[in-house]
Amino acid sequence: MYTANQRVFELRYSRFSIVLQLLIFLGINFLSYLLLKPLFFFISFLFMCGAWALFFKQSQIKKIENLEKNLWSVEFSDQNLDIQQREILKIIDHHCYIVIYFSDPQHKNLIIWWDQLSYFHWKNLKILVKLA
Repeated sequence: MYTANQRVFELRYSRFSIVLQLLIFLGINFLSYLLLKPLFFFISFLFMCGAWALFFKQSQIKKIENLEKNLWSVEFSDQNLDIQQREILKIIDHHCYIVIYFSDPQHKNLIIWWDQLSYFHWKNLKILVKLA
C-alpha cells in the first residue's frame, strides 16, 4: 500500500499551462485583429487582458493530500484561507493533465498538469487515479 508521503502532492506553478494560454491568447488576438475593426479589436484586447489578470488573482491550490478513498485535503497558496477537506466525485486522467471533480458544486474543478509535480509524484497520482 502507500505510505503517507506518497499521497501528498505539492503543486508547483505550471509553465506548460501558461505557454498554452499565451498561445491561445495570441491566436485569438490575431484572428480578432484580422476580423474586427480597430476600435473593436482594441476593446476586445483590453477585455481579454483584464480577464487574464483576474484569472491570475485567484487563489491557487498549493498542496493536496489523499486522506481516504474519496476524501482529500486541499491547501491554498493564500495564507488567509484554511486547509479544507473536500470529497472527490470523479478523477479523469487525460495523460498530460488530470482533472479532479469535487462533489460540492461551489468548488471549482482542479486541473493538475504534468509539469506541476515531480515525475515520481506524477506517477503516484496516476496510480491513485487508476485505483479510484
